[in-house]
Amino acid sequence: MHSKKKTKMKTSILNSLAVGLLAVSPQLMADDFAWNTMLNLTSDYGNRFAGSDEERKAASWLKGEFEQLGYKVNTHEFEFNLRKKPLTSLNLEAFKQGKINKTIIIGAHYDSIGHNAGSTGFTDNASGIATLLAVAKAFQNITPHYSVKFIAFGAEEVGLNGSKAYVKTINPADIHGMINLDTVAGGDHLYIHSAHSKPYHCGGENSKYSHDTWLRDALLNKSKNIKLARGYDLHPKTPEYPEGETGAWSDHSPFSCLGIPIAYVEATNFSIDGESGKDGYSQTSHPDYWTCFDNSNMASCDRKKEKHWGKIWHTQFDQATQLIPRLESHIKLQVQSNVTLLTRFLSEPK
Repeated sequence: MHSKKKTKMKTSILNSLAVGLLAVSPQLMADDFAWNTMLNLTSDYGNRFAGSDEERKAASWLKGEFEQLGYKVNTHEFEFNLRKKPLTSLNLEAFKQGKINKTIIIGAHYDSIGHNAGSTGFTDNASGIATLLAVAKAFQNITPHYSVKFIAFGAEEVGLNGSKAYVKTINPADIHGMINLDTVAGGDHLYIHSAHSKPYHCGGENSKYSHDTWLRDALLNKSKNIKLARGYDLHPKTPEYPEGETGAWSDHSPFSCLGIPIAYVEATNFSIDGESGKDGYSQTSHPDYWTCFDNSNMASCDRKKEKHWGKIWHTQFDQATQLIPRLESHIKLQVQSNVTLLTRFLSEPK
């Protein structure tokens, strides 16, 4: 995009932010760091496809953001293949020593997909990255209870390459748990998942597999006192997944395979009868994201004619210009709830 047009678009988005802040709570007005992070990342690096120059530029920007917060950042370059083509990407790691040596990893991927359709990865996964940075900011000058590793993963969208590479660098015995932040805003409801009780396909590592729910349950318990957004839920039982358990499609999976308990925060809506049933792939019942939505049945008015299915991620809807007019305050509330939840949990786990 031409630089003048890009600057004009970014200014327009920031102006929209200023107007929108007048309508939200004073608590959100006091801390718009995460929201600005989402805007800046997606307006400056809208195409963060795995292995691309733009993804690497986004990684450099993220490294600078962590360093401005006072963190030393370790970069881990890794190689992967995509359509038989060798590519490279980066994981970024920042560490905060806690009062105890038990370490919690908080991870979020920064790459994106769907740019050909118009997506800039505003919810998937600038929302996770913004939450990650905002929690790191919260601990700039205070010591958490747990020691914390903040990890920004590259190349998630094309095979979880960043998290698969990262787990090869750690001793599982040193990690108390892993919290995955992937699309943590935009959907109708906030959920916290654990790993599936049926082991993922771990490439011979199933003997180490963990579906321990302690971290999920601890976060859910801590969330009861967070009033910024609608409460966190366990997703209902589906034919494929028991209540509150999730699949292997995001960066928590390699950690589960190494025997590390995980919790996965996600914003979607498992009550919607979407294109493939009630599987959480339809994120919102907002009518603007459907050809026609039937609220009484939580489904499309006409399954044969439906084009959008309430999906935001990987589509033309996952960009600021599409989301701000419709879901701005909703997304802000969800992101701030996530930051508050994680900050409180890491500070006072009980």
